[in-house]
Amino acid sequence: MSQTRLRIFAGPNGSGKSTLFDSFSKKYNSGVFLNADLIEKELASNGFIDLTEYNLNLTQADLDEFLKTERAVSLIKKSIEDNHKIDFSLKENVIVDVDKETHSYEGALISAFLRHHLQESRIDFCFETVMSHPSKIEEIKEAKQKGYKTYLYFICIDDPEVNVSRVENRVSKGGHNVAPEKISSRYYNTLSNLLPMIENVDKCYLFDNSSEEYKLIAKISENKLSLEIGPSELPNWFIDYVLKYYI
Repeated sequence: MSQTRLRIFAGPNGSGKSTLFDSFSKKYNSGVFLNADLIEKELASNGFIDLTEYNLNLTQADLDEFLKTERAVSLIKKSIEDNHKIDFSLKENVIVDVDKETHSYEGALISAFLRHHLQESRIDFCFETVMSHPSKIEEIKEAKQKGYKTYLYFICIDDPEVNVSRVENRVSKGGHNVAPEKISSRYYNTLSNLLPMIENVDKCYLFDNSSEEYKLIAKISENKLSLEIGPSELPNWFIDYVLKYYI
């Protein structure tokens, strides 16, 4: 029996996570895919999310129990501080938000709820994350304890101002918006969490998207780093936050 797999597609806002995942999913079986932004968009548009699409069968009791966890309590607290209420419910395996006044905190909370139960059910899955909070590292530790083989696909850009402009371009095409100041602050938080995440996954693939097309620049497995491009081509974010710990 093959080992259950969890794949994380991570990087600062506007770095190209969705593009990277789309390319990956055309070649490999990615399992159930979770993206908090898409969950938020679907709930806002339809007013509901059918959990059979995620190979799960859950109840309101499961949701109530999850809402007591430290991870959920932290998200709810942030939502309240930002004047957003959490008001969705779960009926007959469908998450319902009748007023459709959905916001990013609800998308994040539902995504965390689904990740928790996918782990409990030992289902292959992958998810996108900005990885700006260390709680994602704890999630990976939990997954490994449950027997998952874990993979990190990290993509970044050398200048956070480019991230801001790419998000603005995405918004002009109807995509998800993120405030410029949040993009900049999260950028460095994400990079600060990169090494601890690398140390807790089984395999890591690092991509740079500072040019017109992203490229694989390095792989890390069993604490051994192998470069995929010449040293003179390496981006500063990789040198400062990864390479110096492996030389």
